[in-house]
Amino acid sequence: MARKKPAEERSGGAPEWMITYSDLVSLLMTFFVLLYSMSSIASERFESAAQSIRGALNMFSRQGGGGGMFGQNSGDALISITERTNARENADEPPPEPGSKEYEEMLIGMIAELEGEIKGLNTELEGLREEAAAGEAEGGDLDKTGKGDENSNEEFDLTEEDIIQLEIIEERRRKLDEFMQSILEESERLGIGGYVSIVNQEERLVLRLNSQILFDSGSASLRARGLEVMLALGESFRDLDHNIEVQGHTDSRPIRTTQFPSNWELSTQRATNVVRILQDECGVPPTRLRSTGFGEYQPIGDNATDEGRQSNRRIDIVITTI
Repeated sequence: MARKKPAEERSGGAPEWMITYSDLVSLLMTFFVLLYSMSSIASERFESAAQSIRGALNMFSRQGGGGGMFGQNSGDALISITERTNARENADEPPPEPGSKEYEEMLIGMIAELEGEIKGLNTELEGLREEAAAGEAEGGDLDKTGKGDENSNEEFDLTEEDIIQLEIIEERRRKLDEFMQSILEESERLGIGGYVSIVNQEERLVLRLNSQILFDSGSASLRARGLEVMLALGESFRDLDHNIEVQGHTDSRPIRTTQFPSNWELSTQRATNVVRILQDECGVPPTRLRSTGFGEYQPIGDNATDEGRQSNRRIDIVITTI
């Protein structure tokens, strides 16, 4: 018969169910801590994002226009929209899913808020400009009498480098104005006003020429009339000191010849031939020229209609304005 263990040996230590219970309590505590951490508002991150937005929009909050976007923002500080959307007043409400109606409404509200801030800053900027103009006028009167505080307009003084940059910008702008006027006059003289247009886009100017006056269908060689047009208009490009990109575009109708297997080759060759005219015949420095072909993949009209296809067959001469 097996001998029973003494009572003191059987009663030693905690009961086995206590171990399981303590593990369960620890897991529950961890779970609730995790829920709390996920629902709490990241106030510091929200404040950081708000400061970034205010700093980026505050272009001329300091006298002299040296702060904000053009003064202190080096361009490497990005504003994350997720930080803004996660900073909600009701932390218990989960953020809306991207693509949902609630998410779109939230973005619209944020955009409206930023637009309001921009309008306020623009008003402040106009006020600073008026003060600067008034200060300059007052300073000019004082200079005539030989009196006045020499430092009264110190915050509006420009360095020599600033003056040079402003003169360069003004000269480039003057040349662009003269260029547009010259193109319009030459187009009217040649009777091609309906085939030429100037499109003013952000940071670039586009001279748009309908291919009907330059090339025969399916050909990249300039017609006699097209050569005359390019020689007349090309003179206006000589005095510009801007970069010029000639872009070739076609309609969606396919082409398959030995010389042009597709519209890619046709559009690229047309652009290259125009560049050669500008360089060889018009004296535009080749360092400022480049040609690209886009085929049928950047239409401006409906390729389902004759009129739309005609508008898509074009040469765009893009002038960088910055």
